[in-house]
Amino acid sequence: MSVGKKRTLVVRDPRKVRALRTPARQEILETLVRLGACSVKELAGQTGRAPASLYYHIHELTGAGLIREAERRRSGRRLESVYEPVADRIVLDRKERSRAFVSALADLHRSTLRKTERELVRALDPKRSREAPPGESVSLLRLTARLRPRAATKARRMLRELVEFIGDNDDPSAPDTYALTAALVRLAPPDTRALT
Repeated sequence: MSVGKKRTLVVRDPRKVRALRTPARQEILETLVRLGACSVKELAGQTGRAPASLYYHIHELTGAGLIREAERRRSGRRLESVYEPVADRIVLDRKERSRAFVSALADLHRSTLRKTERELVRALDPKRSREAPPGESVSLLRLTARLRPRAATKARRMLRELVEFIGDNDDPSAPDTYALTAALVRLAPPDTRALT
């Protein structure tokens, strides 16, 4: 990846969104965005997944145009592919409303929540609690509030700032890795017909 101005890919194609509907593919893309170009062996080392289990997901991400082969290099007696993301930031088009896009987005969100649940369960595992008490390894909160549009816009902006802060402070030499999953959701009004 070139150093300098960050490249952003705005995703409008439901096929690209569907390519991210598994936790493994999300993890591969996150790793490539964070570290830059990596071979499958390097990705396996970073993600803790077996190299053989990554090939299918890499094929799907490449086919969707989210990652690409950056180079082929010699590794011992054979050549290995090195992959990179097509952009430093990949964002979903917030204005896209087609049925296929919204359906793919729902699948992506379900997958993200499954991944988050696995991470939370692992972090709260009693065997790990000797390493770090749950209060230090997990911060979880949920609240509901009635917000005016201006306040909701400000909350979204603050979440983006938090994401940017965490990304800017990603330190490969740091001893611990943290995950942040945040969802600001406008809830549907309650169905008052059920009360009558």
